[in-house]
Amino acid sequence: MANIKDVARAAQVSVSTVSRVVNGSARVAPEKRKAVLEALDTLNYQPNSLARALVNRRSNTIGLMVGELGSPFFSQLMSGADQVAVEGGRSLMMMSGFNDAEREEAALSALQQRQCDALIIHAKGLSDERLQAVAKGSTPVIFVNRLVPGFEHRSIYLDNVHGAYLATRHLLGRGHRKIAFIRSNLDHVADVSERLSGYRKALEEFDVTYDEAYVVSAFPNEDGGNEAMSHLLETHQDFTAVMAYNDVMAAGAIGLLLDSGFEIPNDVSIVGFDDVVITKYLRPRLTTIHYPIEEMGRTAARLALQILDNKPELKPEQLKFNPRLVVRNSVRTQR
Repeated sequence: MANIKDVARAAQVSVSTVSRVVNGSARVAPEKRKAVLEALDTLNYQPNSLARALVNRRSNTIGLMVGELGSPFFSQLMSGADQVAVEGGRSLMMMSGFNDAEREEAALSALQQRQCDALIIHAKGLSDERLQAVAKGSTPVIFVNRLVPGFEHRSIYLDNVHGAYLATRHLLGRGHRKIAFIRSNLDHVADVSERLSGYRKALEEFDVTYDEAYVVSAFPNEDGGNEAMSHLLETHQDFTAVMAYNDVMAAGAIGLLLDSGFEIPNDVSIVGFDDVVITKYLRPRLTTIHYPIEEMGRTAARLALQILDNKPELKPEQLKFNPRLVVRNSVRTQR
């Protein structure tokens, strides 16, 4: 593999001249720059990006920490952030934190060691205090899907209470009164309590008594949705509709209902949350709450670039996103 000395020798210039060309310095004569560029191309020289970052204190990289790289939800977040980062001349480095404080800490440490110029953080395990400490460091930090006290101007978040309210109100408006809620068991995550609050708010508006027997917690994935639905069926709850914490829990619940001989929505209506890609391909197609996570990813990257390029930052009202109901085929009118 060619090194910088090989490039200098081929271009018949000094190592410092090659370094200036690689780092974009203007202080290089045109003919020497041309010779260096030709040598770089001929030798297929790839500069060590980490070494350059240590010298220049800029890596042109934005670090992104998400819950899980393979999740449909987070793939949309990554897609949005990557699109804007690339357009802004930066690359994106991604790590998973798995909504666990210890693993999130390790992911943050890895991104910091790679000299990322800015960090976009989706963290559910770490405390507000820990995230505040990270944000007070020298590296600019943007929070996604979390409102961190003291850093509201760097927090991009969704109104989860209103989203769950919209989902539950839709079921109530279609005549359902016995509505189960399968929720996440990650109680340290603010979304969990916020969505429960939205569910309860809608019930109260329709004078429906809140019943804890209709609320079941499980891990927020397909297996968790399956497990929560199994519990509801085993305890003989006479629900006619289900609100799910997210779409993948809804998918798991639907799978068990179908395997148990129920028809969706004739026997049980169900509403999800997030509007990930699978909702369009489930049968029946899932009514859900649209979570604009891809646009939120774009906004996070846009804000990071504005900070790095010393441009005016987005206004606080541009950082709060509103959910909306997407009506498909998984809810029927209860008579």
